Amino acid sequence: MTLSSTESKTIYGGNGSTSAFAIPFMFLCNDDIQVVLINVEDVESVQFQGTDYQLTGAGEQTGGVCTMTVPPEVGQTLVIRREPAIVQEVDYVENDAFPAATHEAALDKLTMICQTLAEKLDRTISFRVSSAVTGVTLPDPSADKMLGWDSAGNKLVNRNLVALGSVPTPVPISQGGTDADNPTEALFNLGFGSAGLTVAGCEENSEVVAAIGAQPADADILKADTADLLRAVYGDEAQAHIGTDLSNLTVARNNVAWTLTADSAFSEVALPYDGTYVFHVYPAGNALTLAAAYKTDGNLPDPDPAAGEIRIAVEQYNSRKTIVNLQNMEA
Repeated sequence: MTLSSTESKTIYGGNGSTSAFAIPFMFLCNDDIQVVLINVEDVESVQFQGTDYQLTGAGEQTGGVCTMTVPPEVGQTLVIRREPAIVQEVDYVENDAFPAATHEAALDKLTMICQTLAEKLDRTISFRVSSAVTGVTLPDPSADKMLGWDSAGNKLVNRNLVALGSVPTPVPISQGGTDADNPTEALFNLGFGSAGLTVAGCEENSEVVAAIGAQPADADILKADTADLLRAVYGDEAQAHIGTDLSNLTVARNNVAWTLTADSAFSEVALPYDGTYVFHVYPAGNALTLAAAYKTDGNLPDPDPAAGEIRIAVEQYNSRKTIVNLQNMEA
């Protein structure tokens, strides 16, 4: 017989009811088939014939059927692949008969072995056809290391990115970090201030109430969950502001909404307590300049008059005001 197909593996998705799966390629014996089930956590497990599945169709050129004992569930994946043993089992005796069927069966098995190896090679990393690189090997795995080229570009080695300086520590706020190597400094750098540090150490709602100095008679605060505490204290609505700067603003809430009617200045403003304040500035095409009195990390973008909203987070701690974040939001 001939092998006209190069297929040696098929993949099915489970639906919780189907248990019979077609094997669309020839296999000489049941031991040549490997069945692998991938669960919803993407963990592979090899299945066992007779316990987890049954096979029919060995030796048939059109293939056969794999029947699972338990139908794969939704989210599970079934992989059926041919992997014959790499052995030569045909014994040619000198001056004996040379039957075509026996010889062709041996050639069929060799072809199946080649197809299995080709399928494995297709899943490996390789250099492009024009590459002249040879002799490259992978180092043994090393915990918390990354794979990379050595300084000469000749071989792959295990790299410590932190030691190489590729990952700065601590990670700056502008790159998604806290710019700190301890929780206390991290909270301050993220704009939570001393109150945030105190609240972060609380485990019970009553401890949070005591930490912020709320009056026990304040029923809304006492009844609020920790996640709703700021809403109970400050309310849902932002404080509205009108003007071309902040000089006449008396801050009463930690959220301020300001719609510009002309080019304006984000001037210094008195803040009633240490903590973080968010200013929602709606430029409406007008320019906004930041007062030099505010500290920054030097990496903030310029306010964009074309933005739908310029969101500015200001943190005050020990009378020092810092713009910790500025975002130009889309309209």
